[in-house]
Amino acid sequence: MKRGRLEYSILNSSISSIIYIGRLLIQFIARSLFIRFLGQTYLGLNGLFTNILSLLSMAELGVGASIVFSLYRPLAEDDHPKITALMQLYRKAYDLIGVVIGVLGIVIMPFLPFIIKDMKSVPNVYTIYLLFLANSVVSYFFTYKRSLITADQKAYIVSLNDFIFLLLTNIVQIGFLYIKADFIIYLIIQIIFTILSNICISWIVDRRYPYLHHSPPEKIDHETADVIKKNVLGNVSSTIGGQIVMGTDNILISAFVNLTAVGMYSNYTLVVNAIQNLCKQVTNSITASIGNFAVTASQEKNNELFQRHFFVNHTLIFFSATVLEVILNTFIQWWVGPKNVLTSITATLIIINYAIQVYRNTGFVFIQSFGLFWYQRKKPIIEAAVNLIASLLFLGVFKMGINGVLLGTILSSFGFVIWYEAYVVYKYALHRPLREYVALMLRSVAELIFTVVVTAVTANKILPSNVSFMGLLIKVVYALALATVFYVLFYHKRPEFKYLVSVGKRLIKRNRG
Repeated sequence: MKRGRLEYSILNSSISSIIYIGRLLIQFIARSLFIRFLGQTYLGLNGLFTNILSLLSMAELGVGASIVFSLYRPLAEDDHPKITALMQLYRKAYDLIGVVIGVLGIVIMPFLPFIIKDMKSVPNVYTIYLLFLANSVVSYFFTYKRSLITADQKAYIVSLNDFIFLLLTNIVQIGFLYIKADFIIYLIIQIIFTILSNICISWIVDRRYPYLHHSPPEKIDHETADVIKKNVLGNVSSTIGGQIVMGTDNILISAFVNLTAVGMYSNYTLVVNAIQNLCKQVTNSITASIGNFAVTASQEKNNELFQRHFFVNHTLIFFSATVLEVILNTFIQWWVGPKNVLTSITATLIIINYAIQVYRNTGFVFIQSFGLFWYQRKKPIIEAAVNLIASLLFLGVFKMGINGVLLGTILSSFGFVIWYEAYVVYKYALHRPLREYVALMLRSVAELIFTVVVTAVTANKILPSNVSFMGLLIKVVYALALATVFYVLFYHKRPEFKYLVSVGKRLIKRNRG
């Protein structure tokens, strides 16, 4: 029996959530053993080359999103010739993208000595870089078939495949690290399993959609071609801006500080990004129907939905940022040792940047749901320019190291982007004055700062400073308890708070029933 859309949504969401937790555990275990066998310098090199190749992935320019979007209708209508034609087009596109990334990657090689400040401290840098590049290039071959599974509401298959091969990759890599701590062998294993993962997905698609090899493709009509072009062009500025802002941190740290600093910083970003992605898992379940709301609901209802989404986002930030400020450095020390701990100021800047990025979730979701990308087409370019100029100023002139990179991102995100995104949403979707958002944001941030400061200061004075699992647990419980007290005091009269309470009660009743 064919599953309905709701069943697939629940299945995809449930499996993705379970797999995400599994991936987190694998990443933390693998990172710990990587540091033990290869050290912080190689960890920094790993983070740096990952950043460089993420910038090169701008060559993709939104083709993946366009693939999924344009496949919805022909899949729903079982239009096999059109699906076959689209898949052939995307295969050619991704083969070309892989070649372009390979060429660009080779062009960058002569500039590596300018990017890596302490390049002489690492042997075989060029060989390591070429292996990273090879892994990135081969990932584009066969990957176009993943889009067909995703568009057909079976993304859980891709998630399971990727998780299984991630697990196998790490088991084999760790096994070889025990035998010999060789980064080159470590990367060769990664390339082999990337190829195997893509072959497996290709085989699954061929089995599930046999008509791809038997159905004669039709010529893609002008309307479909125009939609694809529009979607790709609509994502160009966002892709470029986002990659420059989020993909240059490790490059700048490597060029102005050293690879060890990149490695230390990447430990923090692993923790913070894990929590940020968990927040997205929660908000994604709430935003599934926003697209329908955009078409059918009144302006008042749309505004009500925005307020609720913002409040859920703020709630997640309220508790997670408070806990992070209390335990982040202690957790890093417990996890990977005291030599890998950054200053408390740097840790606080990382948490501030994290909070800002999560606050942006609400604006981004509404821009996406209401189709407002065109109105913010200039935003990512300005964001990237502000971020890069500010970071270079803080690094080159003021010699601020990692703090300078973080301040550059914070300045571009909170000084410009978050307000521009809100302006687009309030003007073109909600049709309300921006001052309402300004008041809401400033009030929320003030309440967050008060809670974080009071909790962190009292925790440092009251709680023991021993670095142990039990010590971490005590700090987490204390931070959550005090944050809950302030949360209830601040918000118990807010309609959004009452709405969340009512949703919680309904879920409890449903589970009991």
